[in-house]
Amino acid sequence: MNSFLWYRDQRHLRIGDVARYRIEYRAKDFNETEIFLRIKNLEKTPLRAIHLLNGPFILYSHVVPCNFDHKKPFRADDPLSNPEILFKNAIKPGQTFNVKLSLNGNSLKRVDNDGSKIYSWECDIISQIVLNKKATVLYDFMIGDNIHSMRRLNRSVLTSLTKGDMNMQFNNPRDDESTETLSISSNPNLMVNFKSTEDIWNLEPRDPNLPMHLVIVTHGLFSNLTADMLYLRDQLLSLDQNIVVSGYRGNAGRTEKGIHKLGVGVSFHVTNIIDSFKKSGMSIEKISFVAHSLGGPVQLYALKHILLVKGNDYFKRNNIQLEHFICLASPMLGIISEMSLWVSWFLDLGTLGKTGRDLTLSKKLPSIKHEKNDNKRDGFKPILETLPDEPVQSVLKAFKSRTVYANAFNDGIVPLRTSSLLYLDWAAMGDVSALRSHPEQLNDRTHRDNSSIGSTETNASGHDVGAVPYDSSSFEMSQRKSGKFTADNSFNEGIAESLTLDKLRQAKSVRRKKWYSKISAKGSETSLSDDEESDSPDYDEDASYYIPPKASAVESALSTLLCPVPSRSYINEPSKRSSVIFHDRFYHFNHIPQDTTPAVGTFKRLIRSREWKLEKQVKIARKYHSYGLNWRKVLVYLPPDAHNNIIVRRRFANGYGWGVIDHLLDQIFAEPKLTAKI
Repeated sequence: MNSFLWYRDQRHLRIGDVARYRIEYRAKDFNETEIFLRIKNLEKTPLRAIHLLNGPFILYSHVVPCNFDHKKPFRADDPLSNPEILFKNAIKPGQTFNVKLSLNGNSLKRVDNDGSKIYSWECDIISQIVLNKKATVLYDFMIGDNIHSMRRLNRSVLTSLTKGDMNMQFNNPRDDESTETLSISSNPNLMVNFKSTEDIWNLEPRDPNLPMHLVIVTHGLFSNLTADMLYLRDQLLSLDQNIVVSGYRGNAGRTEKGIHKLGVGVSFHVTNIIDSFKKSGMSIEKISFVAHSLGGPVQLYALKHILLVKGNDYFKRNNIQLEHFICLASPMLGIISEMSLWVSWFLDLGTLGKTGRDLTLSKKLPSIKHEKNDNKRDGFKPILETLPDEPVQSVLKAFKSRTVYANAFNDGIVPLRTSSLLYLDWAAMGDVSALRSHPEQLNDRTHRDNSSIGSTETNASGHDVGAVPYDSSSFEMSQRKSGKFTADNSFNEGIAESLTLDKLRQAKSVRRKKWYSKISAKGSETSLSDDEESDSPDYDEDASYYIPPKASAVESALSTLLCPVPSRSYINEPSKRSSVIFHDRFYHFNHIPQDTTPAVGTFKRLIRSREWKLEKQVKIARKYHSYGLNWRKVLVYLPPDAHNNIIVRRRFANGYGWGVIDHLLDQIFAEPKLTAKI
């Protein structure tokens, strides 16, 4: 190995694979100020043109000094030349990622007795492959003290000649001679600890002698467990609890197989883990389920399958307490009512396989292999319609808390109504459309005194449901662009419109008002139900309903490909970040309005198919709000790509969602007294 190159490693990554390097460097020479790290995607450059077919064959990577904490301000010594917190969302075939590792206070881990200083960094390299389970990405990882010489090592002849470099050093990464010293440090002062995907996602508890809290996490569509749920896993393990985080890896690359097949895989994984811990003599005291996107209905189906196969008292027999049930941007009611006609039509045709048909509430052909059902007609119903029936309702009631997080904006993949289980306090929501142009208003809202809300039944987040303040100068424009619907809604002065068109618009507004009055429910600060009668919001001509503007599925898909990344000030300065939570309330089953939907005949269903789908979602939502089922509903405002930001799919590229995960940890997992009781 060359003298300037201290460490080198080359590995293939498949779908969901993560390579984590913990780097420690002992500096005995006080004149040393920096060393260098270099990552190169060794796949052939022509793959860039066809990478969407089987890949993409790209990598994500970030390098972070050991003292970085996203909750604390970070100061780089020389932010213009080296921000010190570096990440690259797409390292394409043939591209590189060069990082300067500064030896300073941000990376100083400790000072030994002999005066030598130990500096430390963490580097993650993540495969961005989405669909193909057989495809791999080869990368080259190097650490040394001369970045210019390191660049020459895997430079092609043509590139070197083009740059006028006559001192070419070529090294074929597949030669036996070059691989003899891989993964070995040639510098005694440099220590590199490598962890593979299996090492990271091990099932070792912090203390095997204490009862454990098992947290099952489930990923969504076109996603995977080990890479896309990694940030959530790391944050959960940072809590001072005996937590074990696990999930089913087998659904990666096959999320189009349908909710039934995906859920069955998760159910067997859960029972196998419980059995293995039981055989090893370790005790599981509590179990929680956290899911993103499609993972919401999948994890619920997994629970249903466990109860049907193992018995309704399975968790009770194993002395396991059901703790938290959490869904983030999950299509619990399907997605048909918010999708355009052509998008839903393609889904009905099976563009996303059986999963697409499940999400559009398409009827299914019953199978004798599926679970037994006393009602034969239920075998033809959409899976999302029958999912919240028994035994699921009983098991949901057994959870200590039930929470849904929903994107109010910028999520055309899983819209607000389906991710929030439909019933919200729409009339008290405020003109949330003003947040698009004035997101800083979230920070201006009045927060409650924490000392006055420390009881066991109170929402301690401090986020109210009151109207979002708006700039009066921009109200005229925002009123037209927002979803505000009132019975006396008129056109702006000075704009001439025909009387007929005016009446049509008012009639449409009244119809929308009546619809939202049917799905409007009062939220509460407390998790305890009161003895008041249901506050069914009867139709009120003077009421105003503020509906967040509908997000485009196409725009959301493009945002996933062209991900807007957080700014440097956002990463370094917590005070510069706008709050992401603007609605945090408990919704009690006895505050849900009565069902006044009339029966619809077959002929009307054909000519009013879209309205029938909406009514179908109402039917499903009412099952989730049946007797004894209370929900905590948290609405968030995130920039595009909101659907991936809410789960922080990549630690920095999706860093806009840090506040959501912080809320999940601080308000749910770290607040055991905050429960949803009746």
